[in-house]
Amino acid sequence: MRHAGGGTVDYDYDVFISYSHRGHVRDWVKNHFSRELQLYLEDLLPTDPRIFVDFEIPAGSPWPDRLEQALLRSRCLVAIWSPPYFRSDWCMAEWKSMQLRQEALSQGNGQAPTLVYPINFMDGEHFPEEAQKIQQYKELTKYGYDGPQFRDTPAYLGFQDRMRTVAEEVAACLACAPEWQEGWPVVRPAAHAESPQRSVPRL
Repeated sequence: MRHAGGGTVDYDYDVFISYSHRGHVRDWVKNHFSRELQLYLEDLLPTDPRIFVDFEIPAGSPWPDRLEQALLRSRCLVAIWSPPYFRSDWCMAEWKSMQLRQEALSQGNGQAPTLVYPINFMDGEHFPEEAQKIQQYKELTKYGYDGPQFRDTPAYLGFQDRMRTVAEEVAACLACAPEWQEGWPVVRPAAHAESPQRSVPRL
């Protein structure tokens, strides 16, 4: 696919990190998870990894549109699961959008690349049945400390070991991702679809 001007259209990001802003998840993603994923993918990939995290959206930007564009232009989604994740219309829209992409790719031959990589941050017992049926998520519940001081504890070495495996498995997902296509399916939260100002907060 090419732009009208002749430039090739491709993915903007390798990984889209999807997570709830409630509880300890946001600071954990910012202080630890995204940092270690970036570093380990730098060790593994032949090109510089491109990771989208929404706290990097500049202030004043139309962030709902920015989120949607980033999701459509990402090779895979890493979902950080906690109970608030499944109560967030935004998080569910991100997850469902990538699931629909997988389903679209599976039509015809029954095979599709894995495009969603779930992380269990907290309390899988209260996940919805659909999530509980997925057995391939990575368990990181015992490393859910969000403060910067976590990096100075012995437990951080265990966290880094797990993140090495996470990065290796995400790299495998990236290697199997399809070429970018125009018209990937997208699910919009009702608040976003109905708000002309598109300023509804993401939780």
